[in-house]
Amino acid sequence: MDLTGKVVIITGSTQGIGKAIAFELAKLGAKIIVNGTSTAKGKHVVEEIKKSGGTAIFMRADVSIGKEVEKMVHRVAIKFGRIDILVNNAGISPKKRGGRRIKIKDIEEAEWERVMNINLKGVFNCSKTVMKIMIQQRSGKIINIASIAALMSGALAISGAHYAASKAGVICFTKSLAMELAQHGITANVIAPGRIDTEMNKRTSPELNESFKRRIPLGRFGDPQEIAKAVTFLTSDSANFITGGTLVIDGGVVMH
Repeated sequence: MDLTGKVVIITGSTQGIGKAIAFELAKLGAKIIVNGTSTAKGKHVVEEIKKSGGTAIFMRADVSIGKEVEKMVHRVAIKFGRIDILVNNAGISPKKRGGRRIKIKDIEEAEWERVMNINLKGVFNCSKTVMKIMIQQRSGKIINIASIAALMSGALAISGAHYAASKAGVICFTKSLAMELAQHGITANVIAPGRIDTEMNKRTSPELNESFKRRIPLGRFGDPQEIAKAVTFLTSDSANFITGGTLVIDGGVVMH
């Protein structure tokens, strides 16, 4: 799989799954735009990618703010002349003190809006802005990162209802996106990870993590690299006939 010269924006790529995706696609020759709200973390990721022989720059933007997204995308288009791949990875999953799931009765309106703004509106903002360039190119691939929380009953989920609802919205939004973009030669797909060994996962209480691990048929949490490999496949020519789909990577939880 060769991505030499491809221009890739990865939101929320200063840590965790997004960072793993950035490194994986950089190894294949892509030009990576690392995005996040922490300039220090972003520049550190860029330096690591460069040391490993890759090409990357950092662009700060809050994906929940349309004007910031538009500014970022405009800068990318001016610098590189095109955008080939967008990975909408940025997301948050608030927890109670001690890392436990927040119940609906305890979710404040402001927190509900914050989760929706980053997890769902952020996907809308970035997709809507980038697709304009991709339509002009008549090519492009959009991969949105959701979660198995969107596919599970609330009683089994570790994350709160606001997180699950936002990720379900990502799946439905992506289907509409795929349908509208198909005529332009652009694909849009979803990856729905299960529990992945990231910083976000570590904010869940150890007790909840262990109880969830016992429900995973493969008996372990996923590695960020395993999600990155799936993104690599969906960005490659091997996936040119796949659009509007959701790839579940969870060790068998949803099946189980």
